[in-house]
Amino acid sequence: MSTTESPDTPHVVVLHSQQPITVDLAELHPGRRITVLTDGVPDAVSEGTEPPDVVSMPRQEWADQLARWARGGEVDVVTGEAGLQGECAELRAGLGTAPNPAAPADL
Repeated sequence: MSTTESPDTPHVVVLHSQQPITVDLAELHPGRRITVLTDGVPDAVSEGTEPPDVVSMPRQEWADQLARWARGGEVDVVTGEAGLQGECAELRAGLGTAPNPAAPADL
């Protein structure tokens, strides 16, 4: 968490695997802490834009990482990858949030 963020700042976690992110995530989710969680290569996450923060780890560790982040405050999980929609819904359910994000990630 940066020094300008408080624990009350909502945290948006964008799931990523293969499809490069081509939008400005800060513009898409203003006023939120944004982290890209990938099981891919961190350098291959974005194309033409710089993601705010990237964490790379095996997919089977995502639920535990999200639970750690959720202990620090509100976490919203989104993805723009069709292949991760099911995973996203499962992870959101594990956090007790609705299966569909309030604002779809138009990535």
